[in-house]
Amino acid sequence: MGERLAGRPFEDVQATFCAVLVDEWLKQGIRHAVIAPGSRSTPLALALTNRSEMHIEVFHDERSAAFAALGVGLATQQPAILLCTSGTASAHFFAAIIEASLSHIPMLVITADRPPELKDVGAPQTIDQTKLYGDAVRWFHDPGVADVAASYSWRSLARQSIAYCIGVSPGPVHLNLPFREPLVGAAVNLPVSSSTRGQMVGHLDLSPTDYATAATFLNAQQGLIIAGRGCGNSHEISKLASSLNWPVLADSRSGCQGIPEAISYFDSVLRSEKFASENQPKVVLRLGESPSSKVLSQLVTNSQANQVHVGAFDSTVDADHQVSMHIACDPTVFCREVLKQVKTKEVAGWLDRWLNANTVAESVVSNYFAQSDESLLAPRVSRLVVESLGNQDNLVVSSSMPVRDLEWFGGDCSHVKVFSNRGANGIDGVVATAIGIAVATQQRTAVLIGDVALLHDSSSLADLRRRNVEMKIVVTDNDGGGIFHYLPQAKLVNTEAFEMLFGTPHCTDILQLAQAHHLATFECRSASELNKALASTGTCVIRVLTDRNNEVLTHQEVNDLVALAINAH
Repeated sequence: MGERLAGRPFEDVQATFCAVLVDEWLKQGIRHAVIAPGSRSTPLALALTNRSEMHIEVFHDERSAAFAALGVGLATQQPAILLCTSGTASAHFFAAIIEASLSHIPMLVITADRPPELKDVGAPQTIDQTKLYGDAVRWFHDPGVADVAASYSWRSLARQSIAYCIGVSPGPVHLNLPFREPLVGAAVNLPVSSSTRGQMVGHLDLSPTDYATAATFLNAQQGLIIAGRGCGNSHEISKLASSLNWPVLADSRSGCQGIPEAISYFDSVLRSEKFASENQPKVVLRLGESPSSKVLSQLVTNSQANQVHVGAFDSTVDADHQVSMHIACDPTVFCREVLKQVKTKEVAGWLDRWLNANTVAESVVSNYFAQSDESLLAPRVSRLVVESLGNQDNLVVSSSMPVRDLEWFGGDCSHVKVFSNRGANGIDGVVATAIGIAVATQQRTAVLIGDVALLHDSSSLADLRRRNVEMKIVVTDNDGGGIFHYLPQAKLVNTEAFEMLFGTPHCTDILQLAQAHHLATFECRSASELNKALASTGTCVIRVLTDRNNEVLTHQEVNDLVALAINAH
């Protein structure tokens, strides 16, 4: 390589460096790049667009670009290349990088930078980008300005960056690449690469003794399996649950709500104090991430049950500090292997009591929301959205109330792929994340989002119409922060102060905002209107007007009806 570059203009060396990186990333299986436009990143931006194998998405806003790259990684478990220019542009990536880190989503973050001679001399668009994201990234590297003498290391650098993205603890990687002007050059012909995929060694397999130790915790007569995102294969979980005679409390992201042992309405069921007090577990097996339900967390904590947490990564999931045993391995393998070791005696009626309560709750919730076609409360919206989707379609759910409405009232979501940014539980970047998921999967995608979260990410609507995706963005619009009405502040703070600090009405016309981006829009006031909008073709924004105060009363009424029905059985 060095010989081929000898005597070539500097800009050609720089262009070749970028072309080699891109070529090697393609050989490593990377197919998606998300670019925020800018000047200093020109050499790599051109190298990316020069390769037809690379799918390119351009976002005007760096924050939107970062969450779109997050969506690609979330859907495919392969990193997207995320590129921006120098200066504060790189700072706008940080929120998505934090989410990627906490959720173990691979992402290759590339920040262009000024060369050393422009640092600390007042040059424009120049900040200190060294280790800008701190411990949120799995690896940081700045190779310096491209140098012919280091050309032998360029492919290794590309392989190493991917290896850290998808290794033992998948997550974001940050490469900071300084470029000198002139920024446009011509790459020399690339040498043939004999490299192989640079993936790092994964978790060590557990020994039979390890599984035997775990099995001792599960040898209890009354247990629960709690399944969240990353819980493993539903079939293997079902076999273990059937053998143990335990219910599986499955959240909407688990993919387990369709198995025979699934309890999909666990939040409503556990709001029956009588049922919860009479059905205390002695052991809890937690697979993957935790559901959002507070009453479930309270049941597990108050029961003082032994807890075993199994997840694919070595990060701790133990907010209540009650877990007895953490196991970092593939949950599917764990369920399969521990099944060979467990020895438990069936408690008459234990699983049946949970299944019967779930059936009662499902009946009450379904009947309640089917009473009037003119009633479109947010929980019912979540059910209708789920029902509108086909097998393997995508559903992206915002944090705050939408993810809770889906988990508590949405019913069986196992036929769709449900995504939500629950690593940091923020409401930022939801639309952009959905775009990344839709682009990566080329599947129909629905977004269930509140009005504040949509406004927070409204820049992602820019140019959405031309992207090759089909998205239904369903906005439950209550003109403010509805979730705060469920918190103690709603009763402890006077009305005027509460509205200013927590209700935060914004008085924005969501439909006009969407129309400004040339998107089709629908205003829905009934179930039939919503179903018609969801059945339409193309990308659109659908607004359902709701009321913050009435929704609190609705949740309480539904839960009271469920508790009464369960107590009567």
